Amino acid sequence: MNKKIFIAAIFFVIVLTLTACGSKPKDFSSAGITITLTEDFIEKEVIQAPLYLESMNHIFMGMRESKSELAVYNINTLRKYIDAVLANGNVNAQVETFDEDGIYYLYAYYSATVSEVEYGYMLIVMEGQNHYYSMNFGCLNKNLDKHKDTYFSWAKTIIVD
Repeated sequence: MNKKIFIAAIFFVIVLTLTACGSKPKDFSSAGITITLTEDFIEKEVIQAPLYLESMNHIFMGMRESKSELAVYNINTLRKYIDAVLANGNVNAQVETFDEDGIYYLYAYYSATVSEVEYGYMLIVMEGQNHYYSMNFGCLNKNLDKHKDTYFSWAKTIIVD
């Protein structure tokens, strides 16, 4: 009887240990953007964005653009900025506002096909002191809906200069 209790106790310790081994938070910073994701992400160098992070199921990319340079094109509000970003990508998407707990950004969902694979994205734009920031979370389009809550929780960790 004691042997069975001991084996059961060992089993529960193993199960608890394995379930506690989730991905740990990890901070990433570049191009005036700091975000907390998980240790599952790795940073890669790509031409498209100065901050590019990738995991097995998600990507995050971010870039910034000078407000003074964009003002020449009459892009002087966050709304005009997201409209310009979407237009530049030939994307027609509904723009939404997030404004909670002192965190403010505009966002939109869209999809794009790359090498015959359809990806889903959550575009986020934020305003800093001297820059506008454009950031995308992405995954396979078929998985976008189930990852939206995760993207919102990660977006709450973003800090821009």
